[in-house]
Amino acid sequence: MGIGRMRRVQQWLLFARQWHLIDATGQDVWILGKKVANYLAGKHKPIYHPFTDCGDHVVVINCKDVAMHGFSWKNQRFFFDKEMPKSKVEYPAWQIQDFDPCRLMHMTVYRGLDHNQLRKRLIERLHLFADDQMPMFVRRNIGNHMEQVQRVPKRSDEYTAEERAKFPRLFKFGDDHFVDWERPVEDPGHRSAFSGAPFFLLSLAGAIDLDVV
Repeated sequence: MGIGRMRRVQQWLLFARQWHLIDATGQDVWILGKKVANYLAGKHKPIYHPFTDCGDHVVVINCKDVAMHGFSWKNQRFFFDKEMPKSKVEYPAWQIQDFDPCRLMHMTVYRGLDHNQLRKRLIERLHLFADDQMPMFVRRNIGNHMEQVQRVPKRSDEYTAEERAKFPRLFKFGDDHFVDWERPVEDPGHRSAFSGAPFFLLSLAGAIDLDVV
């Protein structure tokens, strides 16, 4: 009994290196990194083995729009050490994302891979792009679109005026109401060391003959 056409193509794809595409817009960077790491290692294939290089290529677009849980952008810190004197430093997640939109995604995927000798070889098949623009040779090789790890939520500024009017409200603001956090922040300008100090500190500075600006 011969093998069917569809089964034959699936058998070819099993041993070939496919190119998978996934959009990182609004996706949790840790959950997405673990899923991408599984495809790089080939854990979605029945022939997977920890010491067998059977993974595929993964193309991640819109890395600049990844999401993190809660206040992790400010509280989540990453440690870097070049093993040189005074080279140990910690950076928050938002600062890394602002410096390189693809760096944070690369770090989470690399952490999701198994700690073995194939780790550095598997990460070479990861292709990251800050937006949806990619080279033509990458676009031609893509053969599968991966499902996102979570539903993309709708931002508050994306709702129309009709949809906002249908929202249930506990009370209605007046026409002259002004939300405090929407007030533009004024630049305070340069402030000296004693600017805004309490009165007793200013008195102490005057008692010891210091120039107070």
